[in-house]
Amino acid sequence: MVALRRVVLLTVLLAAACARTDLGAACHVENGAGGELIPLPGRQYLYLGSSECDSFACLATQGAAGYCSQPCSGEGATCPSGLACTQLALNQQYLDIMRTRLSPDRYQQLFGQLGSTWYCVRSQ
Repeated sequence: MVALRRVVLLTVLLAAACARTDLGAACHVENGAGGELIPLPGRQYLYLGSSECDSFACLATQGAAGYCSQPCSGEGATCPSGLACTQLALNQQYLDIMRTRLSPDRYQQLFGQLGSTWYCVRSQ
């Protein structure tokens, strides 16, 4: 009976350690009107609030289609295989202008989840 408990416990622990993630899975980057945005080469797009991703973050880089990402803690931080923790080139001036133009509620709705500029990005 003790051996069976150990086997069951070990199986549960291994299953938890191998939890599936949607990081890197395809998603759609949307524009402000809710339509699909076509990524342009040389630009980065971060769509916060994507219901297609567990982390609610859909990222498109280098003109490629969107994929699920998540914030990471900075240079050298761990991301799943095929992804690297990279700082996005966010335009702080744009964010500052949007903060003055939008109501506080709308700004929070659009940019409130932006807690980091570091995200797991596909390796080029």
